Amino acid sequence: MEKMTKFKEKSGILKLGYVINLKTCKEELNSLLDEDDKVSTTELNAIVDNALIVYVNRYGYEKERNGSPITKDKASYLYFSTGLTDIRGNVIIGWFEKKAKEHVFKGVTWGSKSALDARIKKSKMFRLGDLCFEKESDGLAFLADVADSTIPETWSFKNKPSAINHPILKSYIENTFEVLKKEAEKGISNKLVYSQDRRHLVFNTNLLDKFFHEILIVVEVRKQEDGSTILINPRRVKKELELRKLGFAKDVKPEQPQFFKKVEEVIYQPTWSIDKDFDKFTHIIEERRDRFPVEYQQATSDELGRKLDDAITFAVAIAQRNYKFIVPMYRPQTGDIQLLMPIYLKGTYSCKPDFALILTPDKENEYYTPETILPLDAVYQNARLIAKPDDTWLNPDTIL
Repeated sequence: MEKMTKFKEKSGILKLGYVINLKTCKEELNSLLDEDDKVSTTELNAIVDNALIVYVNRYGYEKERNGSPITKDKASYLYFSTGLTDIRGNVIIGWFEKKAKEHVFKGVTWGSKSALDARIKKSKMFRLGDLCFEKESDGLAFLADVADSTIPETWSFKNKPSAINHPILKSYIENTFEVLKKEAEKGISNKLVYSQDRRHLVFNTNLLDKFFHEILIVVEVRKQEDGSTILINPRRVKKELELRKLGFAKDVKPEQPQFFKKVEEVIYQPTWSIDKDFDKFTHIIEERRDRFPVEYQQATSDELGRKLDDAITFAVAIAQRNYKFIVPMYRPQTGDIQLLMPIYLKGTYSCKPDFALILTPDKENEYYTPETILPLDAVYQNARLIAKPDDTWLNPDTIL
């Protein structure tokens, strides 16, 4: 007879889902309590085991339209009351969240029910990174307004449908603001400029309008019930007087983000070598085979290796004669400058490249390391952060 293993059913806080902050969740709860009310791990688990678990949907409702309770499988949040109060007398609840494409609740966060309501409201907002709009229509109108005001430029891919109007502009604003935020965190002044009462901030998009004036964006800094702040309702600054009325200093001058310090960082250096690292080539050819054109995906690794090798040699030859051929891009995840080398596997240049090879520069040793390959639409948005590419191979009207 086979020996049966009986798994013990989880209890306490662990039965609710994946506890991301397992080692600290008790201390986080106790930090909200008076000294005499602090709980032990055993007491915390007993609170959960005896609590009523409430499930709510993504809109914060506990019931369906027909009045039936939201079930666990349809819920985006679950919460329970601890029966404890914080130092301000608010009842403390704990909650877990489940994102749309996930199957498990993750938590746990402690706070008041109003704090959870604020979290749910914030999650429903239309977002451009850290910038929020209460309604999607407001966010789309904002993108349309900025797009219409800039020097004429394509902000969407001609042959790639998107639920968002101007997806390239959306990505541009998100990443530009992220760069400015990182610069401000380093103590660089005039990157994110606050009004005197700190209820608004203004930043420079690094874009020019049709009259060659800098496009500035002003955002409301709104305090939430849980004490946090959100940046909401961005809008284009149409005249300087608008900033004065919002309480900004008379000489306010937000500075654009700085992606590089020396122009050499964004220009391909033809005297440098390209290190055709065995491991990098293995990654590109064997692990990124699905990014090659369909007609090449059944080829052997040796054949693809030779094709890629030849294409790199051809690209270098062109770059030695046209410094704009290899395009710089900013990588938001690391803050680094990398280069985009167009790869034409057939060796003909009358049509679009098959993909772009990402090169990481090594200034000290004067060589480039191929990192991976990416489809053209994926790299255009990062390239656009530095400047609008003016070479024909990286054009949103033709790359798809």
